Amino acid sequence: MRKKKKQLSFFIILSLLLLALVLLALFIHPLLKPHMFRINTCKCDFCKDAAAPVDSTALLDDLNVVQLEHAQIGGLRQTFDTDSDFLKSVDGLLKKDVLVKIEDCRFFHIDQLKHSHPYLVPEAVNLLKDIGVEFHKRLKSNGMKPYRFVITSVFRTDESQHKLGRHNTNATTNSAHCYGTTFDITYNKFMDGDSVFYPAKVPVIFKQTLVAMRLQCRFLIKKEHRQSCYHITVVICRESLANRRIGTN
Repeated sequence: MRKKKKQLSFFIILSLLLLALVLLALFIHPLLKPHMFRINTCKCDFCKDAAAPVDSTALLDDLNVVQLEHAQIGGLRQTFDTDSDFLKSVDGLLKKDVLVKIEDCRFFHIDQLKHSHPYLVPEAVNLLKDIGVEFHKRLKSNGMKPYRFVITSVFRTDESQHKLGRHNTNATTNSAHCYGTTFDITYNKFMDGDSVFYPAKVPVIFKQTLVAMRLQCRFLIKKEHRQSCYHITVVICRESLANRRIGTN
């Protein structure tokens, strides 16, 4: 009888230990997993309170020089000369929340990046999330699947920008991509799960999403036909910029 009681006690203790380990793993896992969307979207009126001038428009044809102005005001204070210089500094930038690493999620897929790195300022990462949320709402209202849009280019160093210039005539020597505020999204390719699709109606709905958000002055955008992408720079509010500077003091 005593032996059976000991075995039962041992079984109960072991079960409790296993349960505790499972609960601990469930608690720790979210803490270890990187969070992209950590900073709440600024609630200001982007058309009135942007850090640099921006007008509401339905045209997706903002000049690169205007995008560069916004990038220089709202992005990294200095660009990086080489990829190796950036990679040496990126961990420090991540710890200070100057940059955030972006990864595949339910809203978007990151294409193979040949001349850029998957990092953006927090406001640009939140913009990607907001584009995804609005895009999925419109897809759902049209009775369509929650397709993911595809990001084809993100942060660049001067070195990667120079290399890209050999292949892309749209690439300039001083690009908004070098400040962590800018990304490219292809307009003719989308993802259904992990499969690539070229659906006919989805690009129209995606464009409607971007037009609605451009009217709100959420970003600056130019449709690049040769590269089949939208070149987008986040608009940052003065309040968000001021809070960021306070946090770095």
